[in-house]
Amino acid sequence: MTARQSPALPRPAAIAALFAGRGAYRAALWTSNLVLLGLWGPREFALYATATGVSGWLLALTSSGIEKAALALVPRRGGGGLIPLFALLAAAPFALVLLGWLALAAADPSGAPARYAAAAALACGLGCCAVMAGLNRVAGRPRVDVLAYLTLACAQAGGVLLVAWTGLGAHALLAVHVGVLVVLDVTLAARLTGGRLGDLIKGLLKGLLKGPFKGPFKGPFKGPAPAVPGGSPGPALRAAALLAAGEVTSVAASSVMFGYFAHLGDAHATSVFYVWSVALSVVTMGVGYLLRIVQPRVAVWIEGAGSGSARSAARRILVPAVAGGAALTAALAAAAAAGQRGPVATGCALLAEAALVAAVLPAFLLVENTDDGGRRRAALAACLQLAVTAAAGWFLVPAAESFGALLAYCAGEVVKGGVMLLSLRGAR
Repeated sequence: MTARQSPALPRPAAIAALFAGRGAYRAALWTSNLVLLGLWGPREFALYATATGVSGWLLALTSSGIEKAALALVPRRGGGGLIPLFALLAAAPFALVLLGWLALAAADPSGAPARYAAAAALACGLGCCAVMAGLNRVAGRPRVDVLAYLTLACAQAGGVLLVAWTGLGAHALLAVHVGVLVVLDVTLAARLTGGRLGDLIKGLLKGLLKGPFKGPFKGPFKGPAPAVPGGSPGPALRAAALLAAGEVTSVAASSVMFGYFAHLGDAHATSVFYVWSVALSVVTMGVGYLLRIVQPRVAVWIEGAGSGSARSAARRILVPAVAGGAALTAALAAAAAAGQRGPVATGCALLAEAALVAAVLPAFLLVENTDDGGRRRAALAACLQLAVTAAAGWFLVPAAESFGALLAYCAGEVVKGGVMLLSLRGAR
């Protein structure tokens, strides 16, 4: 693919394969956790689950913004020159945390700091994998993405077998998964240059020493570097930072909500909410991944049609989405006031939140791929969504448990869409 070619949308069979790869990994992850609980017992599993749970935000921080920025900028005119920079942004956190973990493990392999560092390395490695897989998709290699996540699914299953066979503990299992990710991420990086990893390393060194935008990248993405002021990487870095806001605030909202349940001290209520959260994550992750698949094509369309066309399309989506979402949220709030909190009411709240996410996210995709102004609007809306969700949950979780939490999510999503809609008024 050259810098001027519009990336073709994957065929339906390819999209199905991409979802199958991600779905296999998620299913293996959730299943393996249940099996590990049975093999280890609550005490050892708690060590594993706590370490991975505390480090989960690193996955969002090291993958979401970088991948979305790469998918927005690489397909555009001369965007191939950004490949080394995005590869560096993905690999550097993983490498640094990996070194920190090895140092801690050498000093005290059985200590809690080493275990938490291993979990942090795991999260950063998964983030690096997501970015590298996304860059390979842009290069027209969707199979690489599929194979990468099937490999991770097999690693989950293999880890469970190792625990059953050898009695590995939490830290040792984390070390196994980190080792798999080291090999996998290096392989994905090599695929970016058709197996010539040295070309990518040279591009990285050239970017560090001379500025990553002063010449073409000699890999599958050929062409001049993007026209940015003074050859500075600033625009790409700024895009990555702004585009991370949505997923980071989403993870933060989930963490806040679980914190409210922990404050309740009701293990049953927390477990029930976890089940509802997993069901919701299937929808949100599915919609988000589908949008990542089509994002390169959307970015090139916006480059040709202009930002105004994208903003107009976003407004057309948001008007009915915000109006309908506000009506649904008001109806759910009335049900909560009437004392409803059972499975039927909670299911309705789940469907309402899923519908809101599916409606609002495409509009944000359009705005985020326009320019830094659009990305700032999206980041601000995401931050306000977090504030509203946290405030609403403070009152609703004690009153209505899972139903209240999902209602808080709905309120935050409506505010997010409404803020974006208001910010687009008069925007050209």
